[in-house]
Amino acid sequence: VEPKINRWLVTSAVAPVYFNSASNGSPIDSEFESNKKEYENNLTFGVGIQYVVSKKISFRSGLNQVSLGYNTRDILYQASLSRTSMDNLSSPNNGASIVVMNKENGQTNSFQEVSNSDMNEGVLNQQMGYLEMPLELSYKLLDRKFGIQFIGGISTLFLTENQVVVRSPGYEFDLGEANNLNQVHFSSNVGIGFNYTFWKSFQANFEPMFKYQLNTFSNDSGNFKPYFIGLYSGISYRF
Repeated sequence: VEPKINRWLVTSAVAPVYFNSASNGSPIDSEFESNKKEYENNLTFGVGIQYVVSKKISFRSGLNQVSLGYNTRDILYQASLSRTSMDNLSSPNNGASIVVMNKENGQTNSFQEVSNSDMNEGVLNQQMGYLEMPLELSYKLLDRKFGIQFIGGISTLFLTENQVVVRSPGYEFDLGEANNLNQVHFSSNVGIGFNYTFWKSFQANFEPMFKYQLNTFSNDSGNFKPYFIGLYSGISYRF
């Protein structure tokens, strides 16, 4: 009699996430295309399920909560009677107004009538949150107590957070939402997994993953190409 194969695994996962872009650009406004960007490191968490098809191949899916953000540096801002006007920003209908511009442009356009002393230096921060549903295939390269596997696939990301703010020390002002963020977009995923079976049906996992985002924005300047790297770790239970 062949031994029973436990084909299902349930996994918990937590990971530091490192956000970046393969090109500079700006998804907010063409004026900030060449401005320096500072990308935030965040934490993602989730659960996964895996089905073992054969000794080497498994299919995986799950749900992860992902937060991504970055700062656009070298901007000036000032309270104004007119609302901020950016290519891809929808401002709130009420509350105070603020105008933001590239510091390098100096006093041009809407700032021509404003003195430098009235301007404040700060950063433009964009926050994006997603519910991620990966669909991946893993191929075992080493299948022992310590295992190694290659992982590839795609993720569907559903937008859950969308905010653009201007910040300086002790100050934060909500500018509204990006109107070019797609409600659903995808990423291509590739990585390598390490696992160690430490007790009966339990194993510890560590999976560095590279996820290149596709069609995140309906419009951007400078061909902004976002991606993130996650260092996923967790515990799996096989049944």
